[in-house]
Amino acid sequence: MTKRPKVSSSQGNHNDDYRKRQEAEIQRRFVDLQFKRSELEEQLKIVNEVLFSLGREMEDHFSYDQFYK
Repeated sequence: MTKRPKVSSSQGNHNDDYRKRQEAEIQRRFVDLQFKRSELEEQLKIVNEVLFSLGREMEDHFSYDQFYK
């Protein structure tokens, strides 16, 4: 069994502060990415609606052309 080196109180506090800042940064990035994902999902929903509408217009146009030719 190996012994862990003793860490001074100030060094331990520094390590705790570093860990807390690191965790806060990870949490911030996580929330930021969730927000970006929500925005992209909303944009994708709009794109899908437009594509569906365009597809219907193309079908109507094709049917019209077939009917009058």
